[in-house]
Amino acid sequence: MKEIKEDYGLFNPYDTQKLLKENEVITKKRQKGRKEWYYTSSEITKNVALIFSKFIPHTLKKDEEKENKDKYLKLVINEIEYLCKNYRIFQNIHTRYERTITNTGFILQSFKAKTSWRLVIGLGASHPQETSMTLHHIYGIPYIPGSAIKGVTRHWAVLKFAEKHWNSTKSTEKNGKKFEDSIAKVAKELENGNDLDMEVNGIAFKDLIEIFGTQTQQGKVIFFDAYPDGNINFKIDIMNPHYPQYYSEGHPPTDWQNPVPIKFLTIENTEFKFYLAVRDASYKDLLEKAKKLLSEALKEYGIGAKTSLGYGIFEV
Repeated sequence: MKEIKEDYGLFNPYDTQKLLKENEVITKKRQKGRKEWYYTSSEITKNVALIFSKFIPHTLKKDEEKENKDKYLKLVINEIEYLCKNYRIFQNIHTRYERTITNTGFILQSFKAKTSWRLVIGLGASHPQETSMTLHHIYGIPYIPGSAIKGVTRHWAVLKFAEKHWNSTKSTEKNGKKFEDSIAKVAKELENGNDLDMEVNGIAFKDLIEIFGTQTQQGKVIFFDAYPDGNINFKIDIMNPHYPQYYSEGHPPTDWQNPVPIKFLTIENTEFKFYLAVRDASYKDLLEKAKKLLSEALKEYGIGAKTSLGYGIFEV
């Protein structure tokens, strides 16, 4: 154990045994108004996902809480940067991915895309610090789950075909209906596997059914998790609810309430590598179309939280 100048205001479980033995000494020091926090040496490899989700700061005084969370997030960033700097983690992940996929005989398509600004995945997930981020439970690095990639690609395809459906509907048939009704119809028909006999930019609606599948039919295209390819550039961002008592206590949203900034982790200007595959060469055409839809979704729609504010947009 060793003391450090920067005060994170938390304990590392690795030191629990020693801390218990020295508890009496530490308690006496605290009573004198001194803050004595400890950490394990940086040479020890840690699982950053566990640090982020389980290694939670102690509850401090009200005027110390903001500073403590800031240091806690910086600790997470420092540990990920140390992991990436000292291990060939990205190269190993991508090499294993490609070898595994090709060895199974699948037809693989991959491409790289870089965040044009900031990205946050899993912001609303349950977390003791209010705001979360999806970190791989083994590697400890941020990644984009394949389910999220497939979901945003499917949603983008639904929007494209809903626009075609809305524009092709006669004005007399619209009869007070909204564009959202076209979105709901296209999504429902895709889910049930009913062909709408439509085509947008060389992609037929029946292609969507084959790519994404239905309630009773498995999709032909596999969407894999996407991992960073190179350095991860983290930034601590804030959201600033202006009416905290309105959200937490049900008070009216009055102007005299003090905004309470909430800090959260984001990824900035970082390149990711995306993988798609099909099990048979006869579906290669579907693979190309799925890749096209995914590229458009990343570039035009975005992925993750706060896309309406410009987060999650990629340069493809």
